[in-house]
Amino acid sequence: MHARREAETDGARAVPRARTERHEERAARAMALQRTVGNAVVIQMTHRNTGGYGLGGLVANTGAAERETALSAKYGIRIGPPDDRPNDHFSHSMLNRIDGVLGSLPTQDVRDNPELVAIQPAGADTESAASLYDGDDRSITMVSPFGMPSWLYTELNRAASWQRSLMDKGAMADYEGISEAEDKALGLAGEKRQVMGGTSDVLANGNLVKWTLRHEIGHSVDKQSGWAQNLKHEARFGGWEAYGSARQVALAILTEAGLGDQLDVTDRYHMSLIDSVEVALDPEGARAAPERLTNLADGFPDQDDQFRTRLARVVEFGRLALAQPWTLTNGGGDTLAIGNRTYHVDHYGQWVSYLRAEREQHAVSNYQFSTPDEWFAEAYAAYHDPKPGPRARLNPGAREWFEERGDQM
Repeated sequence: MHARREAETDGARAVPRARTERHEERAARAMALQRTVGNAVVIQMTHRNTGGYGLGGLVANTGAAERETALSAKYGIRIGPPDDRPNDHFSHSMLNRIDGVLGSLPTQDVRDNPELVAIQPAGADTESAASLYDGDDRSITMVSPFGMPSWLYTELNRAASWQRSLMDKGAMADYEGISEAEDKALGLAGEKRQVMGGTSDVLANGNLVKWTLRHEIGHSVDKQSGWAQNLKHEARFGGWEAYGSARQVALAILTEAGLGDQLDVTDRYHMSLIDSVEVALDPEGARAAPERLTNLADGFPDQDDQFRTRLARVVEFGRLALAQPWTLTNGGGDTLAIGNRTYHVDHYGQWVSYLRAEREQHAVSNYQFSTPDEWFAEAYAAYHDPKPGPRARLNPGAREWFEERGDQM
């Protein structure tokens, strides 16, 4: 669910598992499945996931390498394992999904996209928690959530709320700032956190693998088109800003809190107010020593109650901004709003802000407004979703941009 700056979600934490198993074990597993769910379901699954190679295609992955070669030629990118893992082939069920999605996208985004050269299965030793696009080697690596078998992964549906809930929990498991204790301390106990749905559930539909492919390909199109470098600041694209340090954010929240004219007031350590708040809001430092932020007012014992009350607003802002507030339906609400913008620290550890109205009116998922990178990938997945709802939810200006670049359905 992400470009490589970290590692995150198909919605679930993956457990590495061996990709080579004895054929006898696979056959036994298929027989056990048949006894469990009944002949009719297994026959349907077998027909869908054999790749035309019968039972051998299902239990031994017979013919997968040949299909990967054929699909690679068809779409002009490598589909299948890299040279250093020549036997790690996709299952037929995964190849079915890949073929279906690539066939529905514009040629310029696949065959003619220099930023996409491969779609490959994860290796048994993968440390990624989810599928991801790596902009350095221009490849998408597909990871099965929870280490589940491929035939099951390819059947997961984002429209099923219980499945989506599990995916969300897996996605958030590695995010800093999310825990029951921290939510209680912030007054968020009982608040529902979501990744794939939330402020809008319009994109929470359909097959998980198909969405994952569209989303990850979107990351490559972002890089191909230069969107992040040139267009993310525009209102129709969320009006994103990313900050190299916390100083601009510190100035913004101090001004909003009514302390903009006291920036030179010094604390007990002889640091100015603006410097002290900048240090307290630094994401890495705030996570390593949270008391620097929570006890910020203690550094100004000589200031009056009004000053301390206003500084409490800064502390409230910082604590919530560090707690992945984009997973909340309101994105942090008024607490994180400064003017017409919402601020937070994204799951890469960077301060960002966006136009609040764009999230409220045009978000297709909570995840879209986590970072600029994910905004584009989710917008791309929404524009190319087979259902009209996700596309219609996008800002008309964003839809127009996709149309102008030739992304015709």
